[in-house]
Amino acid sequence: MDDRRYRAENRVHWDELAAHHPETDHYDVDGFLDGASTIRSLERTELDVCDRRLLHLQCHFGLDTISWVRDEGAAHATGVDFSPTAIETARELREAVGLSVEQVRFVESDVYDVGDVIDEQFDVVVTTYGTIYWLPDLAPWAAAIADRLAPGGTFYIADGHPLAGMFHHESTAADLRFTYPYFNEEAITEEIDGSYAGWDFGLEQQRSHGFAHGLGEIVTALVEAGLRIEFLHEHPWSFFQRFDAMVEDEPGRWVLPDVPYELPLTFSLKATRN
Repeated sequence: MDDRRYRAENRVHWDELAAHHPETDHYDVDGFLDGASTIRSLERTELDVCDRRLLHLQCHFGLDTISWVRDEGAAHATGVDFSPTAIETARELREAVGLSVEQVRFVESDVYDVGDVIDEQFDVVVTTYGTIYWLPDLAPWAAAIADRLAPGGTFYIADGHPLAGMFHHESTAADLRFTYPYFNEEAITEEIDGSYAGWDFGLEQQRSHGFAHGLGEIVTALVEAGLRIEFLHEHPWSFFQRFDAMVEDEPGRWVLPDVPYELPLTFSLKATRN
């Protein structure tokens, strides 16, 4: 795979999206500025960040990064993203909510290169929802996580389940349409003028490249980087309307009705550096 080209095109694509996403209903920036936390109940239940220093990888424009400090009690959070537009917006939002750079810091960097721009270690490293799909290789990702974790520190990820990623968005309980691979063999290249947050943005760089990563690949990469898995949980709901036929059974949790057995649609994993 041509990893360098894929990552470069993804960076341009996401830099354009970062200019549009803050204006969408999906992100509800006005609600955030009025005090609404963007941390979901799953992370709040499974991850304690109170009084801990946190590194947030692939933070986009920083809503969760700020929420970890403002609403969840982290002592400090550093958000990292490869989009300069996203980082600029994140810094503006930090100022808007009245937090200092000592409390929340934002750094522009590719996730693979985070060790080149940040030299300290953290109590917690976190990445959530729609992140590793954009990474062609999980070995350097896991190595970067282990390198930035202090001994005894915690890594946490919540994301779409790899099985759910195989199906077309028009799938129903009666017609689960296999469209995408489970195993990471080649890039999934698409040209779309928009994202999960909206359409018809007028993007110049509509081409993006995703990568399928099975649970075995994810766990193995982290273990080989020296982390010890604490838990791997699978959840029968999606964090967004992955399929058109999905309904929201409670805020932020989408399910596919009429399936005879529940499907794993989201996973969460917690690991520790020895």
